[in-house]
Amino acid sequence: MIATAEIAQEQDLWMWLPHLIQVSDPLFPTGGYAHSLGLEEWAATCNYKDKQDLVTFFEEHVACSLTRLELPYLHFIIQLLDKEQIDWQQIKRLDSEINAWKWASEIREASLAQGRGRLRLLKKLWTNESIMQDYEEQAKELGFYGHHLLITAIQFKILGVPLRAGLLAYGYQSFANFSSASIKLLRMSPESVQGALLHGLSLLPEIVDKALVVEHDDAGYFMPHFDIACARHSTAFSRLFIS
Repeated sequence: MIATAEIAQEQDLWMWLPHLIQVSDPLFPTGGYAHSLGLEEWAATCNYKDKQDLVTFFEEHVACSLTRLELPYLHFIIQLLDKEQIDWQQIKRLDSEINAWKWASEIREASLAQGRGRLRLLKKLWTNESIMQDYEEQAKELGFYGHHLLITAIQFKILGVPLRAGLLAYGYQSFANFSSASIKLLRMSPESVQGALLHGLSLLPEIVDKALVVEHDDAGYFMPHFDIACARHSTAFSRLFIS
């Protein structure tokens, strides 16, 4: 009887996992498939061609961005949402800082579009969540931008996802989005892309460890050559992706 109770309790602790898999899956329609998030123009600039080029991109850009910018800001917002009295003014400040960090318009608009897409689905699937209602009221009053990082933090709050699991899931999405875009951009085989993705995911535990200790005053990541390439994308002769 005790063993049965313990098993039931353990199962309850993991009830968030199937839902986390659902919202992290490419089938969850947030519009991410339409964006390369800067990789298209960067791959052309750097003459990327194969798996090793994608691995280099993961190591020299994606890992750094996740460690210093994306995951720390996601962590900050999750911390605020976990408080008994949510400081929406502070969350608005973080949302505005995310908007400022994404100075290339296409990357900024991609983040906003994915935020809107994810929020729309969350409202349809989890209809009675008070945190969503509170956010929409505050968004009208305070004028949130609604970046994807912010909506993702609200999503984790709704699902009851533990902090580290949430950061790992967001990191997976980042690597997976670039991997998916690479099939078209670099004409890589699915097997080669999975090899590069495996390497990226092997970096995630250390990335999360480092991101969790980044203080707000130290958070941020700036790679000007990449951002300039992103800004050039809107005037490219031909494009496979929106951004």
